[in-house]
Amino acid sequence: MYFDGHVHCDTADKSLWKAFFAVLEESETKAVLCTAGKHTNHSLASNETTLECANAAPDNIVPYAYFDLWEYINSHDVEKFRELGFRGLKCITPYHEYDHDIYMPIYEMAEKLSMPILFHTGSFFPAASHAVSKRPFLKNMRPLTIDRIARSFQNLKIVMAHMGTTCFRHEASKLVKMHNNIYTDLAGSGSWMAIQPTELRDLLSVSMREIDAEFTGFHKLLLGSDAYVSKPEIISNAQDWYNRTLDRIGVPPKLKEKIMGGTLELWLQ
Repeated sequence: MYFDGHVHCDTADKSLWKAFFAVLEESETKAVLCTAGKHTNHSLASNETTLECANAAPDNIVPYAYFDLWEYINSHDVEKFRELGFRGLKCITPYHEYDHDIYMPIYEMAEKLSMPILFHTGSFFPAASHAVSKRPFLKNMRPLTIDRIARSFQNLKIVMAHMGTTCFRHEASKLVKMHNNIYTDLAGSGSWMAIQPTELRDLLSVSMREIDAEFTGFHKLLLGSDAYVSKPEIISNAQDWYNRTLDRIGVPPKLKEKIMGGTLELWLQ
């Protein structure tokens, strides 16, 4: 069983849902399903539609709620999302940097409720309304802003989506190896399609001389495709890439099983 930690709900079309569910069943895959709000140029579904889609296939889908980290927030919204059935949070395009004081109660509540947070890190495409904007989105989402959060809430499961993309890949990999509660995925064309096996090995390995330490960072790597409900073929493409790459690097089978789904299964069972 695979567990894909990064799939987007982009449609309310139930015929497309049916095709998506079929791909999950055929590939023996569970998926974290989320949306990304109104501040990117992606046309995605609402939290409500995401939850409806997840509830239509509860054996294969785990819903995460998009939390809009804008100017004004309410940490009690985290509780509301959990009561509705969301199991984690997705954060992207914050008004301030991720580690701004105003957002800390959100993370505190997520830790209390055992809700992992998937943070977008690195480059992205802004919505048309933000295309010429004074908001420093890229700086607000650099991996370094996750450091304070990880230290402050050490029982909070944190995933840095895209491992910072090419903008901040080295910074992200260092944080993964530094903090016990920071994990990462290689979701999207800016990550799993844009990184070579040798580069990934060098980024996540600690020492090529010590067998136990060699794959330290790989214990924090998670399968993530960045697929869409309307484009489920990306799921199998990502799985194929992860399998080939991890085998080429020489990641041990038991560790590979954790990367491809075992870790998320423990979090979200």
